[in-house]
Amino acid sequence: IPDAEMRWRKEICRVAEIAFRSVSKIYEEEEGLFDFSVDIAKGESFGLLGPTGSGKSTALSLLMGFIRPDEGEVTIGGLDCFSKRHVITKRVGYMPKDAALPRRTTGEEFINLMARARGGVGKSRTRDLMERLNLNPLGDFSFMPLQERRKTLLLLALMHGPEILLLDDPFAGLDPNAQIAVIDLISEERGKGKTIVMTSHIFEQVQRCCDRAGIIRKGRLVTIQSTQALAVTRQKVYHITFENLKQASAFAQEWDTGAELLRNRVIVAVPSSPQALINTLSKYMVLDLVGGREELEDSFLRSFGGDLL
Repeated sequence: IPDAEMRWRKEICRVAEIAFRSVSKIYEEEEGLFDFSVDIAKGESFGLLGPTGSGKSTALSLLMGFIRPDEGEVTIGGLDCFSKRHVITKRVGYMPKDAALPRRTTGEEFINLMARARGGVGKSRTRDLMERLNLNPLGDFSFMPLQERRKTLLLLALMHGPEILLLDDPFAGLDPNAQIAVIDLISEERGKGKTIVMTSHIFEQVQRCCDRAGIIRKGRLVTIQSTQALAVTRQKVYHITFENLKQASAFAQEWDTGAELLRNRVIVAVPSSPQALINTLSKYMVLDLVGGREELEDSFLRSFGGDLL
C-alpha cells in the first residue's frame, strides 16, 4: 500500500465520523448486508456504488436507525445508530428514495411543517433551494411528478443545514438539468466540510461528488478506492448484438473473460482501450454495439469483483 494511502487510512480510523463494524443485516433469500465494514471520516464525501438490490439502501436505513443490524455495530459520532437515533437524527439530513406523505398535503405545506418542526430554518434558505432546484412544490404530494417529489425530498434533507447528509440515489428520476443542479448543491455542501454518504449506480455521479467510493455487490463490499483511482481501474461495458446465437456463443467463448451471453447478445467488460475488442469483433457479423451509456453501469457493477465473490 503506498505511504499516502496508508496515512489516509490511519487518519480515517482515528477520526471516523461514521462506522460500520462487521455489520450483517440478512433478509429472506440471502439479501441484505454481509460482514460490511467501512469507516468514513468527518468531512469526507463517500459514495456507495452498486446495482439495484445490492444493499445500498439497507446501509442508509441502518445509519438512520430505522432497522437494527443482526450482527456488528453501526455508529455516527461514536453513538449507536439504533439506540441513539433520536440524538443522531438532529445532526442528519436524509433523502430517501421515496416517501409517502399524508394525503391531501401539498409539497409546500409539508416543507413548511418540517421547517417548523426542525426549527431555525430561514425562509430565505428554503426559497433559495427551491429556485436552484427549479422546484414547484404545489399540488398534492401523492400526485406530484417523480422529479418534483425527488427535488422536494432533497430540499427537506438540506434546508436545516445538517452536519451529515445521507442521500439515497439523489439523481434518480431527474432530468440532466436537474442533475447538474443537484451536483452543484452537493459540491457546495462538500466544500463546507459536511460529511456525506450517497448511493448511486452511476459512477460519474459519484466521481463528481465524492472523495472515495465503495462498490457493493450482493450485499458484500468488494472494494473501497478513491474515486480517482477507481476511474483508472474502471472497465467500460459494451452490449454487442450478433446475427445469431451461434456467433454470439462463439464470440463469448473466444473472448472468455467477463463475457455474459444473453441469446444473441453478449455483455463484456473491457479495461481501457477497446481496440482488442474491435479486432476480435472483425471476425463476426455484428448487428449492434452499444457502450458507455449510463444504463450499462449496472452491468459494470455486477461484473466488478466477480472473481472475489
